[in-house]
Amino acid sequence: VVTYTGADEHSGQLRPPAVPLAELLDAFDATTAEPVRERITVRHPLQPFDARNVQPGALTPRRPHTSFSFDPTVQRAATVAAGHREEPPGFVARPLPAPDAADVSLAELTAFFRDPVRGFFRALDYTLPAEVDGIDDAIAVEIDALQEWTVGDRMLRDVLSGITPERALKAEWCRGTLPPGQLGWRKAKEILDRVVQLAAEAMPLRSEPPRAVDVDIELGADRRLAGTVSPAYGARLVSVTYSKLDGKHLLAAWIPLLALAAHMPATEWSAVCIGRSKGRGGPRTAHLARPEVPAAELLKDLVAIYDAGRREPLPLPLKTSFAWADARHNGFDPVYAAGQRWRSGKYPGEDAQPAHVRAWGPGAALDDLMQPLRPGEGHPGENNRLGAYAARLWFPLLESVQGG
Repeated sequence: VVTYTGADEHSGQLRPPAVPLAELLDAFDATTAEPVRERITVRHPLQPFDARNVQPGALTPRRPHTSFSFDPTVQRAATVAAGHREEPPGFVARPLPAPDAADVSLAELTAFFRDPVRGFFRALDYTLPAEVDGIDDAIAVEIDALQEWTVGDRMLRDVLSGITPERALKAEWCRGTLPPGQLGWRKAKEILDRVVQLAAEAMPLRSEPPRAVDVDIELGADRRLAGTVSPAYGARLVSVTYSKLDGKHLLAAWIPLLALAAHMPATEWSAVCIGRSKGRGGPRTAHLARPEVPAAELLKDLVAIYDAGRREPLPLPLKTSFAWADARHNGFDPVYAAGQRWRSGKYPGEDAQPAHVRAWGPGAALDDLMQPLRPGEGHPGENNRLGAYAARLWFPLLESVQGG
């Protein structure tokens, strides 16, 4: 008996025999009346539950009434594999039991709303698949959008901390992350020009000394929201990002603004968010005013969403829900707008994010998020869970935006 590895153990792709074995098979074919290669070669399946392991004669051509394996476990596995397949159940069939009511930290609340679906898995200490970048030892000829953002974000932080643009540019050049020669220098100058524009927009708004404000808000039912908002420049929060300004940046400023307004209601708090525009224009600025309704009430609803989101994955993907709420707020079709951010096309949509794939399956449709409302989830004008949660999260923010 001569054995060899006839298939790749990962992909199942067939492998040719080693050269000495191939020559032996060639010799058999050449010295017999007709080729015998296929008659004397038996390809065993890679999986132990393959039905051929227990089918008489399938792997034992010289003993047509005898199966290759007599293991009853293999027999049961093959029977199950050939049986009827049910649709896989959802990741969570019903909401998990509610934990004991406890105080909420402002940092936890803000972190949850950076990615509400992933926040459920963080609450379970569940590790999602992560994209691990290999070590790239090749000289970069060009940089992609993520690499450009990394470079721009570093430069922006350097300039905002007081480093001159020229020194920030030189430091980035010395890191070796840019393409060599004039190609890299030209790209670095383009990034620096945007950084200087963003910093120039932010500096006048940060003229007052930064300070940290401790907040402590009563939520009812013996619960409190506590934490620290920093930095505050007078009665204003100022955030700057090299990214194109989007809903997630507004939300990151909105929650601390609500905390300040609820803790010190006599102060006229505001927030300013600065980022790049979606087109080729200069910086885009959005001003957030304190809400007309009591900020504490809005925080209570955010905490209610936070509590629900720690029991099950909520249909609240950040970009998709913002697109829904923004379209509804401006009188456009929310289903179309949300679908553009959810579905993958030329570029990956939110349906391809690991947390969303784990929660709703690969290639989930937008309809999977638009499930019927449950008790306590409703919002005027919305008849599905995605719309209701999007309205609860984003409508108060959108009504407070004064520009951008």
